Amino acid sequence: MRILFAVFLMVLVAPAAAKSPGVEVPDRVDIAAIPVCYDFACKSSAVVDLSVAEWREVADWFAVAAPTPEQERQQIQQAIGWMEVLIGRHTPTHKDLAFNLPAGQENLSDLFPGQQDCIDEAVNTTTYLRLLEQQGLLRHHVVIEQAYRKAFFDQHWAGQVREIVSGKRYVVDSWFQPNGYLPIIQNSPDWEDILPLSALVDSSRRDESPDAGRNAPAGAGNRCGFNCRRDKRDAEIQNRK
Repeated sequence: MRILFAVFLMVLVAPAAAKSPGVEVPDRVDIAAIPVCYDFACKSSAVVDLSVAEWREVADWFAVAAPTPEQERQQIQQAIGWMEVLIGRHTPTHKDLAFNLPAGQENLSDLFPGQQDCIDEAVNTTTYLRLLEQQGLLRHHVVIEQAYRKAFFDQHWAGQVREIVSGKRYVVDSWFQPNGYLPIIQNSPDWEDILPLSALVDSSRRDESPDAGRNAPAGAGNRCGFNCRRDKRDAEIQNRK
């Protein structure tokens, strides 16, 4: 019996083979036609046309070439967070909260449309990463297949990049944060290393890497100061209420 239980645990914690969430991300992404999905499993979608000025706000994070892959991941973190702010100007995703739905929420009409599960987040993050790559902004990383992990009760997806020189993979996970906040960037094997029962846990909390970001809005600790973009984001959200 003990042997069977041990084998059962080994199967649960074994790394899951990569699995697609069932939503295709286009190979080519245009600034004037960015596909965005929301409302869980991409039930709803929109195509966003960013202005030249809006795109410049994203590209400016890479204005100074990162000398190391680690620094470029910090640029990616800020750029993805700010992409969410910009996309939220054109779609109801500005209402997206951390995780799926808050516990005890009774009136879902206040939250929908616009909420995103991890499939929505993974697809959108991968789309944004491909856009950064195709615009020549990534020098130390390439965009690869979405990261995937599975536990007994659930499963989880996220965007993912690979460091060119070392070959190391890094997850870009936006699901644990509200819209416009910095995504978690974490070494993929550490992200995949979860307890058997649930894949919906923030394993970056045991990661002391400076890549891992939590509870910080896009723009925090950057060239324009902590408050300038956070206040701009909060003002935009408040105006939509």
